[in-house]
Amino acid sequence: MINIMKSDLYRILKGKVIYIVLLVVIFVSILNSMLMQAGNVGISFEKDIDNLNDVSNLKEYRDLVKEVERFELDKDILGHNINLYYLFIIIVAIILTTDFSNKSIKNTLSSAITKKEYYFSKLFLILAISTILVFFNNYLNYFMNLIINGKKFASPLGEIIKITVIQLPLLYGIISLLTCFAFILRRTSLFNTISIPFIVLIQLLAEGGINLFKIKADWFYDYELQFALEKLANSPTNQYIITCMILAIVYIMIFNIIGYISFKKAEIN
Repeated sequence: MINIMKSDLYRILKGKVIYIVLLVVIFVSILNSMLMQAGNVGISFEKDIDNLNDVSNLKEYRDLVKEVERFELDKDILGHNINLYYLFIIIVAIILTTDFSNKSIKNTLSSAITKKEYYFSKLFLILAISTILVFFNNYLNYFMNLIINGKKFASPLGEIIKITVIQLPLLYGIISLLTCFAFILRRTSLFNTISIPFIVLIQLLAEGGINLFKIKADWFYDYELQFALEKLANSPTNQYIITCMILAIVYIMIFNIIGYISFKKAEIN
């Protein structure tokens, strides 16, 4: 199990993809701080600032935003950590689905490696690298915002640590979902086709159903993944944190049970 993880880690560090992922994180972090708002894929959160539509360039925009009272831009950025979903897809693909696509998994399982050892070695490495990515993303955004925009728009470092810790379980739930997809689909092209639009598609279908049937859905706007990550970044109550933790544990257990059972029963060609 350890040997599989070491082999995968060596292969990842020798490749280019992981470094491209880090460059994307750095670029987006700089862009977020320069634009003084978080980029977002999914349901949008609008910034309520008067005359925002009247600006004609970045300098005017930044000057206008800086006129408002102090706000913690780094928290706003971390509240949009659903964007990490798309980087997690890349991590799962390079660690896991490439084994199925290039047929190397057959050779691995023909040695003294059980499916159980294979599954958990892949899961633990995906979680470990994703955790490093989350910490890198969060602290980079904090320090980039502090350097570019100053203390007026920065939170205390302790707040960033807290946000990182309380968001991680839900992020692990997302990673478990993607790992489950990978073990069920077992092809990189199919995995990408399903996983890339999945979050946005679920959001659109849910919101469409809520609006169409006039459903009272406070639960959706509290615990849908994007909304939950946003709320966890903005002074949540202890009760809300505990509820999100429980929900995350349920996600992790269910998705990994489904993924493992599917993989255990699968014929590997």
